Amino acid sequence: MKKLLMISVVALICACSGAEAKKEENIKNADWHYQMGAGYFGSQEMPLAIRELTTSLEMNPEHAEAHHLLGFIYMGRRDYQKALLHFDAAVRIKPDFTIARNNRGSVYLFMERWKDAEADFEALLDTPLYPTPELAHNNIGWAYYNLKDYSRSLEHFKMATFLKPQLCIAHNNTGLAYLALGSRMEAAESFQRAIEKCPDNYAEPHMHLGKMMVEDNHPKARAEFERCYELEPETNLGRRCRQYLQIR
Repeated sequence: MKKLLMISVVALICACSGAEAKKEENIKNADWHYQMGAGYFGSQEMPLAIRELTTSLEMNPEHAEAHHLLGFIYMGRRDYQKALLHFDAAVRIKPDFTIARNNRGSVYLFMERWKDAEADFEALLDTPLYPTPELAHNNIGWAYYNLKDYSRSLEHFKMATFLKPQLCIAHNNTGLAYLALGSRMEAAESFQRAIEKCPDNYAEPHMHLGKMMVEDNHPKARAEFERCYELEPETNLGRRCRQYLQIR
């Protein structure tokens, strides 16, 4: 009886050891496939990157980095549901994975899930080592702006520009918030500041400033629309500016 018991215990130990060894091997192989996927991503070979990252997750479903990179790829493809699935997993596995939480918040913005976006970016602001709080403030501000809470959106946009004065999009968004609140002079100053900070690669404030000038019968409105179209002739924004030029 004792001999049979010893054999059973030994068999159980061997089985457990074998399972642990298999698990460790899967984790190691999953990381190898993740590294391959990251390499393909870096060389812009997305189908191969997706294949390797999917294989990585089949071997180790708890690989947070593989989830994050796969989510980032799907976000770039505007497949927001799949992106959200993987960002959710990455944040669940590693709650302190700030870049995954940031990207999940960005997906929420794309999906117009403003409250969810606000929650993620607020959580990032509560993370002492989060490296880009100005972006979190700008994104929270954008969520509040779309929730029509313009005063709170303005607070966050202004904080974003305080933390990083060169953040052109935050200056532009500050102008939008002021405009929504009826403060036209402050709005115009903010749009002008966005243009001054990014004179060669940011068209949107030119459009907003041009529209304000049209309403005020300002003679320089056309120049703003021309500059907007010149900077982004192939985008929807550029085409909108061209339409204003044709109207004018």
